[in-house]
Amino acid sequence: MKSKHQNIISKAVKVAAVASALVTGQAQAVSLLGQAPDPSLIVNAGGLEWVYAAPCAGQSPSCGEVQLSNGFSFASATQWTSSFASLQALITAFTMPSGAVRCASAYFSTAHDHCDFGDVQSGWVWHSPLAPDANFANASWSETFLVRTASNNVPEPASLALLGLGLAGLAAARRAKKD
Repeated sequence: MKSKHQNIISKAVKVAAVASALVTGQAQAVSLLGQAPDPSLIVNAGGLEWVYAAPCAGQSPSCGEVQLSNGFSFASATQWTSSFASLQALITAFTMPSGAVRCASAYFSTAHDHCDFGDVQSGWVWHSPLAPDANFANASWSETFLVRTASNNVPEPASLALLGLGLAGLAAARRAKKD
């Protein structure tokens, strides 16, 4: 049978282990801050790119604020409604075929590396007209999504062809000038 002293030490070890896990979890949560999010976590909708950034409100009062980076910002009502017709459309867009959630909070949340998708499914979406009412949209625990203008870094084939024709024309004009 353990002595009183051994019980106290055992409890202290357990508390230390839990505290260590919490500190490690927070360090992990901020390790990706400012880095570009994994492309598989970005949703293209309505000509915009969206990320699920945090399980809390984007700004204070919040359970962990959001750090804006990589061109992402808080969405306007117009951006919300031009990208998602309903809360269900948002849910569908952020659910992968495997059933996993496209959660980018490790890249944007100052305190978390997870998302509470059940909150989204209940309508707790921060500063969104998709939320059932102002209480859902403004709560400090409402989920935060960020938006940016879609980057289209891959040129269209027609643009490449036009560029090629332009370069060929310049080369021909240069040759004609030399002759």
